[in-house]
Amino acid sequence: MKSTFSIFILVTITILFGQCRKDKSPEPLPEDTRKIEVVFNEIPYPTEKFLRIGYTLKMWEYEKDGYRLKKIVVSDTVTKIELLTLTGMEIPGIIKDPVPPLPFFTWDSLNHYYLSIQIPVPLSQSKPLHILHRFEFRDTLQNKDVTLEKAYFSTRINEIPVVIASPVKGKNWLFASQSTMGYHFYVILFMSGEAWRPERFAFDNAQFDDNLTNILNGDPTKNESYFNYGDTLYAVADGKVAALQDGLAENNGNTHNVAINAINEYAGNFLILDIGGGHYAAYGHCVPGSFFVASGDSVKEGQPVARLGNSGNSGMPHLHFQIIDRPDFLFSQGIPFVLRQYRKVNEFDYSGNLLNPPVVTITNSMMEEMSVISFE
Repeated sequence: MKSTFSIFILVTITILFGQCRKDKSPEPLPEDTRKIEVVFNEIPYPTEKFLRIGYTLKMWEYEKDGYRLKKIVVSDTVTKIELLTLTGMEIPGIIKDPVPPLPFFTWDSLNHYYLSIQIPVPLSQSKPLHILHRFEFRDTLQNKDVTLEKAYFSTRINEIPVVIASPVKGKNWLFASQSTMGYHFYVILFMSGEAWRPERFAFDNAQFDDNLTNILNGDPTKNESYFNYGDTLYAVADGKVAALQDGLAENNGNTHNVAINAINEYAGNFLILDIGGGHYAAYGHCVPGSFFVASGDSVKEGQPVARLGNSGNSGMPHLHFQIIDRPDFLFSQGIPFVLRQYRKVNEFDYSGNLLNPPVVTITNSMMEEMSVISFE
């Protein structure tokens, strides 16, 4: 539920031995206990550019055998098209023991590595039915490269994500930390014998001025300086209030100055709506005392439910929003979803430059992380 946007040596030996290895192909790694499998296979969802296929790999603890992961090639087994190639720093962060400590969380011990991948398949390309991985490792004990073909799985392309209305209205919004392999997608909470991934398809948001140059006007340590602060939040579908937490103090602007005293305070003041079908819409970091509804109330799509704030684990005013499979902000599984309609009005590159694509109306889709969107 962070709101910040994240972006990231042996010379002589490399030269000498790199020349010797240049013409050698990596050797196949022998089959034995070296298992890699897909453990979470998610429903794919479309953006305005891609069909995004998300999943998590469970891997043996290869570093204990002296291996270093160098490359992952993800291929469509039918068309033989390479869908994604990851090398070096492009390889997502791997969850392994010991999990970094976090206050109020007691992590289970892990005896496998976990790596989450999201494949962006261009909408113009055929949808892959079956996927296979080729892993390239450096055997640091034998000083050679080795390969392993593993983790075959069938995609869930015949299933569709949840379709909802937007929880915010107005213009010049950027929904961050979704449609990416970064935070929130890779978060898994290994606790009490379960692997919870509540934030897998969550987003945080910010709102720009008409020039798309600023998200605030004034002192960044004051909530009122941010254009989105206090904005009305809306029910994304007909439903019922399943859970509500209120009364927690807000952080001041970007200071993150309010201490977290219990595990249930990470989401701040929050609301969870039961929208049917085993789906729950969760709104985090709301303004204290701003709820228009109470526990047990029925709501209609588009009805005001709360105001956007800065409570809980938050570094500036924003809405943290996710669809989950039970009314618990943390101990639940994230579900992919799309918005019924939005207008894409612009797009940033990762250097902060505006690309000025044509304005288009998009239906039944999520947006790419750097798309600027409006609901008008």
